[in-house]
Amino acid sequence: MSIFSFNDFLERLRDCERIIIQAHDFPDHDAVGSAFALAYLLRKKGFKPLITYQGFIDRVSLHNLIGWLDIPIVKSHRLDLKPNDKIIVVDGCIGEKNVTDLPGIEVAVIDHHQVVAPSFVWFSDIRPNYGATASIMVEYFNHYDIPIPERVATALLVGLTFDTANFTRAMNKADIKALLQLQSCADMNMVNRICRNQIEYKELKLFDFMFESIKKDGNCAFGSLPEGCPKNMLGVLGDFLLTVDELDIVVLSARSHERTFVSLRSECPHNDMAKVIKRSLNDTGVGFGGGHSHMAGGVVNQVFDHSNERVFIYDLIRPQLNVL
Repeated sequence: MSIFSFNDFLERLRDCERIIIQAHDFPDHDAVGSAFALAYLLRKKGFKPLITYQGFIDRVSLHNLIGWLDIPIVKSHRLDLKPNDKIIVVDGCIGEKNVTDLPGIEVAVIDHHQVVAPSFVWFSDIRPNYGATASIMVEYFNHYDIPIPERVATALLVGLTFDTANFTRAMNKADIKALLQLQSCADMNMVNRICRNQIEYKELKLFDFMFESIKKDGNCAFGSLPEGCPKNMLGVLGDFLLTVDELDIVVLSARSHERTFVSLRSECPHNDMAKVIKRSLNDTGVGFGGGHSHMAGGVVNQVFDHSNERVFIYDLIRPQLNVL
């Protein structure tokens, strides 16, 4: 990314009436924290952006992040979006199935996933070698020599922590530099509270469901969760299973809202989860997905009964995996 092109992009935005920062659908901590940070930076540059998302938020730690830091993010229908609104997509990319095409004109993409921005956007900054979009935001602040306030630093550090699984995966030098800088100005007590409190008491029963459904195939585990299991809990449970010494790959699914959500986790260098999910879902036409080499997620546009779901997901994804 050329910061000069970002400067040019900001100048092009000067005459725009409304600027919308859009997180990807069903946003996570990195998407919300990065959108919050970009909104603050744009306000310092004289703009008045709004932050929005599509889908829903079903994870207690993300509710805590938004509530405790008073992050002004709202559902898209509350903004009465207009065709001439200018939309900046953060931690996602227009054209991907997890970013709803909202009313307005998409003018920028800032992301760290394996995506390709459409040619019509005014500006794109895509860095798949970064552990989190939060690290990109830190570099923007540094370029303009704008101090990162405590609330923003706290949100960014939470996003960086979650996306790198407590700094155990997908880290590069930029992420490490961002970590050290954010730790110096974030509310570390708040960061720790948000990151520790990831599940609710009522969700403990989901571990039992997962253990009952697990099928082990070499170094890979497949499992299905009951209907209504929060989408983001699939990632929490998958990360937990990766702590098992014999498991290097985890595939979990759960049906919700007439669709089946799938989550992949891996610490196996012989498998790229983003490619696996795209070959399994996008290329076959049964759904869509994307992500990173170490973690990915997707949606199957079908609902199954519990036993058939696990069999279908296994038959769909297993051929794409290099299982030891």
